[in-house]
Amino acid sequence: MDNISQTNTLPEKVQRRHFEIVQEIIPDFTRLVVDEGRPVDVLLNHYLRNHRELGSRDRRFLSQAVFSYFRWYGWSVVRLGLEPVDACLLGVLLDSTGLHPSFEYARQRGALPATACPAGDLSIGEKGVRVAAWFPETLQDAPLLPEELFPPYFKDLVDSRIFEHGVTEFQQRAPVWLRTRTSAAALSQILDDHDIPNQTHPRMLNAVAIESGISLDHTLRDQAGQFVVQDISSQCVGQVCSPAEGEEWWDCCAGAGGKALQLMDLMHQQGRVLATDTRIDALKELKKRARHYGIRNIRTQPFNAVSDEPFTKTFDGVLVDAPCSGWGTWGRNPDARWRASQRDVIQCATRQLKILSNAKWCVKPGGTLVYAVCTLTRPETEEVVMKFLDAHPDFRLAPFPDPLTGQPTDGQLQVWPWDGPGDAMFIARFVRQNG
Repeated sequence: MDNISQTNTLPEKVQRRHFEIVQEIIPDFTRLVVDEGRPVDVLLNHYLRNHRELGSRDRRFLSQAVFSYFRWYGWSVVRLGLEPVDACLLGVLLDSTGLHPSFEYARQRGALPATACPAGDLSIGEKGVRVAAWFPETLQDAPLLPEELFPPYFKDLVDSRIFEHGVTEFQQRAPVWLRTRTSAAALSQILDDHDIPNQTHPRMLNAVAIESGISLDHTLRDQAGQFVVQDISSQCVGQVCSPAEGEEWWDCCAGAGGKALQLMDLMHQQGRVLATDTRIDALKELKKRARHYGIRNIRTQPFNAVSDEPFTKTFDGVLVDAPCSGWGTWGRNPDARWRASQRDVIQCATRQLKILSNAKWCVKPGGTLVYAVCTLTRPETEEVVMKFLDAHPDFRLAPFPDPLTGQPTDGQLQVWPWDGPGDAMFIARFVRQNG
């Protein structure tokens, strides 16, 4: 887990200002996230845009405060009923092995027990025992359980293995993964030269991990065209697509285009990609990114993959990176678990099946259709695949090796949060049969 530690004590006026900001934003953010379903990263970015006087040091502090608060919300607020600032501080203590001076300032003015101390190096179970010892009167010997860090319906919609391994991964921020456009060794050397700790993946030869919270905008400005920030589970999708040079692909829910850029790089710029989305701003961002990386042959077009008539043109491959519940990103977006619902999952699954059924018309005979969602709920993953195959007998699953391990699959792969580690991702690959 990220720790924000400083050897030099911050001026008290800075610590006081940090404390005041937390007092101000945590109650508002809680209402907007829990009651209105607003993403906390959007809220935080909006707040920072309106407070240009806050520098990078302030931004790192606020990021840790907000995300730690929502990561441990199930214990600090739901079970213990703590006031917002104390709940925020408890989350930071559970995430950290050292305490930022501004959090120390907040602890001196809050109501947490004097025995409360950083516990970031403990396991989930050990943290639960530690917190129970801090609040014996509130809990009255009732233990804090890992599943209480998630909505009560979570366990009903996911594989049971997620509770054996996934809780730990969801309770810590995964590393930031970079996809190098040259070689992992070259990027790793550049990072070493700038004293940025990094690690290459043993099988994903273009994947390099760095610690979350590190900004590369200024440090590697001259090398920015050599890498793309892309989670390792997202990189797996491109590997499963495995486009060949000269092919034409359609990325029908492209967003800002991370996977469209990867498809072109995998084809060594010798091919074409049509990238569509309902969001015009996202497609504009994709064009901007493509220019930045010197990537041509990506054409963008507004398109609603749910309701618009399918194209008459067919493609060698179609990628359906469908909108989903996003339950696989809960480690990176801990607030998302408190704005999720079972209804969202069912609605997403219905929409995903419609998108697949529309997109399949644009796959050439013998061509590839890839379905990907950054989630791990059964209705959005294996159940969508089963319903699609039942309705469309001209498609069958196409086996592929797991990009992370090399192990064979039957054409379906659930990347778990602990596999990368990173986001969870479900990937299925189909082939349209000739005739």
